[in-house]
Amino acid sequence: MGLKPATNPDVEAARIELSIDGKSVTAQDGVSLYDVISMTGKIIPAMCYHYTFDPFGSCGMCLVMQEGKKAPVRSCTAKAAAGMVIRTEGEDLFLARKKAVEKHLSVHPLDCPVCDADGHCELQDMAFQHGVTNLASAKQKLIPEDTRSLVLDFNMNRCIACAECINVCKDVLMIDALQFMKKGGFNQVVAKGDLALDCEFCGDCLAVCPVGAITNKFSKYLYKPWQMKTTTTTCNYCGDGCQLYLETKDEEVVRVTSPLSWKNKWGDRSETAKGHGGICVRGRFGFENLDSKSRLTQPLVREGGQLVQKPWLDTMDLLVDRFTEIKRQYGPDAIAGLVTARCTNEELYLFQKLMRTVFGTNQLDSSARYGHMNFVLASKHAVGLGRTPNDWEDLTKAKAIILIGSNITETNPLTAVRIKEALRVYKAQVVTLDSAITNMAKLASHPFLIKPGTEGAVIDGLVKAAIDQDFVDEETVGKHPHAFEALKSAVADVSLERLAAQTGLSVDAFREIVAIFAESTRSIILCAEGIVRRTNGYQNVLKLMDLAWITGKLGRTGCGVNTVTEEPNEQGAVDMGVAPEFFPGQARFDDPAARDRFARAWEAPLPPTGSSAHLVEILKRCKSGQIKALYVLGENPLATLPASMEVRAGLERLELLVVQDPFLTDTAKMAHFALPACTYAEKEGTFTNLEGRVLRVRQAMDPLGESLPDWHIMTSLANAMGCQWEYQSSNDIQAEIMKLLPGYYNLGQPRQVLPVPDQYLSTGYEVEVKARYRPTPLSGELTRPFALLMGQVLMHSGKLSTQASGLITIAPNTGKLRMNIQDMERLGLHDGVKVRLISDRGSLQLGVQPDQSIAPGTCFFPEHFNEPPVKDLMTVSVDATTGVPSFKQIWVSIEQV
Repeated sequence: MGLKPATNPDVEAARIELSIDGKSVTAQDGVSLYDVISMTGKIIPAMCYHYTFDPFGSCGMCLVMQEGKKAPVRSCTAKAAAGMVIRTEGEDLFLARKKAVEKHLSVHPLDCPVCDADGHCELQDMAFQHGVTNLASAKQKLIPEDTRSLVLDFNMNRCIACAECINVCKDVLMIDALQFMKKGGFNQVVAKGDLALDCEFCGDCLAVCPVGAITNKFSKYLYKPWQMKTTTTTCNYCGDGCQLYLETKDEEVVRVTSPLSWKNKWGDRSETAKGHGGICVRGRFGFENLDSKSRLTQPLVREGGQLVQKPWLDTMDLLVDRFTEIKRQYGPDAIAGLVTARCTNEELYLFQKLMRTVFGTNQLDSSARYGHMNFVLASKHAVGLGRTPNDWEDLTKAKAIILIGSNITETNPLTAVRIKEALRVYKAQVVTLDSAITNMAKLASHPFLIKPGTEGAVIDGLVKAAIDQDFVDEETVGKHPHAFEALKSAVADVSLERLAAQTGLSVDAFREIVAIFAESTRSIILCAEGIVRRTNGYQNVLKLMDLAWITGKLGRTGCGVNTVTEEPNEQGAVDMGVAPEFFPGQARFDDPAARDRFARAWEAPLPPTGSSAHLVEILKRCKSGQIKALYVLGENPLATLPASMEVRAGLERLELLVVQDPFLTDTAKMAHFALPACTYAEKEGTFTNLEGRVLRVRQAMDPLGESLPDWHIMTSLANAMGCQWEYQSSNDIQAEIMKLLPGYYNLGQPRQVLPVPDQYLSTGYEVEVKARYRPTPLSGELTRPFALLMGQVLMHSGKLSTQASGLITIAPNTGKLRMNIQDMERLGLHDGVKVRLISDRGSLQLGVQPDQSIAPGTCFFPEHFNEPPVKDLMTVSVDATTGVPSFKQIWVSIEQV
């Protein structure tokens, strides 16, 4: 049922009655007649239709008879009206539809045996259903195949001009990269300007194509659909938690598809608020790392300065002896562990249990520490929630969205599509505040470019403007008058004029943004890397909570302060207790009742509360010699952290470095033991996405070589060290988690949570808020003219995607610094010219390239690449409250070599 929702989710369109095949039907006025027919359960053919976008009416298949009209009517473009009398079946309609099929086939090549869509083609299905067995006037288009794109090939001989590819790109994704062009006497689908297609490469056009006109370059001619095994699982790249289908043939991943296809064209368009079923470029084309030749497939043990292959049994014997001896000689606090949030919930749970009960240490952390912990700890402190309060549906139906410090299309592409639908369908006002000219800024109703590093000052100005302009919810602040007075006092000396000069945002802009946010019924703030991964991230999240509180947006339906996560299971890592602050379920590690509960459940003593250490402290203790053994699962601190963190020096001092990973990473190359771990495609489990949905991860292929699931390796290690862990599968671990955290596994639906700020506002808030709004001057800006930013790009996720050859084909490391074209012209630079990039930490030489998304006065380098080692120019600031290291921005000079 493609019933397009009203622009206001709280208002329904008028109800009407009409007759369909002699039965009275109630529907919404003005929606597609085809949608109304579908709502009755009757499916009639339609090759150009898909419920996710507006009807197009090109294929001529969805014909019906309307009383009072002589000729058949195309039901998809016809609007339902009161009193209509519609007939959907009959010999006349069957023949009319058959004629439409014959028309399409008359110029369609009969190359089914070599077409990738053979057996999965709507035109084939329609020809069979309508008994088309002979074509009297068939002719070939003879159009050359367009193979210019890096990813997709366009065979316009097969195209039936249904425009599904064009419409999904324009209407749903708002990219608008495709168009019809009259060439060679036929309408052909081409990239805008008839150039090589260069877009976001999400592949949704490929997904909805009902024939084989668009093909996947990386999978072309490698399969027939019936030859492949299809496994439904969850993407391993970002925190969106997209569902995808891994399609394998003979133990090889051939392609990745998603729920979005021409076969799922019938649905209720209101359901797209929860997602349209598509995936992004990383999910669709980033699969070649799964069976990569670079995979670590055998255990490696360091002997004589070299890593040599050993059988698993010998490796584990040696490893257990080393761990046992270090624990005996130095005590449990000589051992620490780091784990990636690309592991499953079950593996993350087992990791913290291993560290705490087998090794006896609370020196453990995950990659959630790189930013997400700023949001979790601030939200937990302010409103009692250790996750975002809103889901995708709330975001889609929001009437006002503030995106601050977030290039969301690059980091979380499918969450970005929710915001695009909020803009397109629900007419939301979207405010972007960023120091880059982001993709979302180009679509937003209110885009604002701010100076780098001034996000905190921008929030100060918004809070100040809300109070000065009286955009204050009296009922909300009236419950905590002392807290509100303390906040007013804290911002009393804040000057909007001074903040305007500091941030580049005008005084009027501050007032306009606050008015939009405060006056909307459904208002959402979404902060990301520009807040949580930067200096003062914890305090800046609390400031956003202040803004939401005083405007009455905390706890109100469809409102809240949210973030996104970079890796697929950062929320799961926190929920499973992979942080020195928390047990599973985010119970505090220093809470006596929680300690007693978990000690009894695990039948083991727990480490004392005073010896805990997070990521930064662990690395410092490695360098000081306090930590002797480090167990690293999937993390790569040597490649992630800048040289100023002295990670290499810390790892070199270790007596035992164990790295468990699918690849021989930079950190693994330094290890004493490198253990081959499976990818997500080779194991079972769950991820918890940024909404709090727990999603299944299913095994699609056998483990490569001698690699094993992380949970299997940890279980073997624990048992060899004297424990009695009886886990035979991830289901056994899941059963234990369910006992400790009843209700956590929520069958793919976000658990409903409600922010409760009362305790925070009534206990200690007045003291805290005084320090929060003290002005913080920008460092380095006066001595160096450019802000160097490191961050994510759409085609990559962490370092993992650099192992996917398809993504490297699309977006290789150019090794160049990205700059604004005006800055390049001012400095006399052009593409490829070498410059010297200088920071307070040092300098290096690299080329430059123009990038229209880079704002004047800034430059950018993708964090996924370390050649050249731009990250080593960064200094690190560590949040005093959360321990989150910030190292993605610094002021630099640029000199031509």
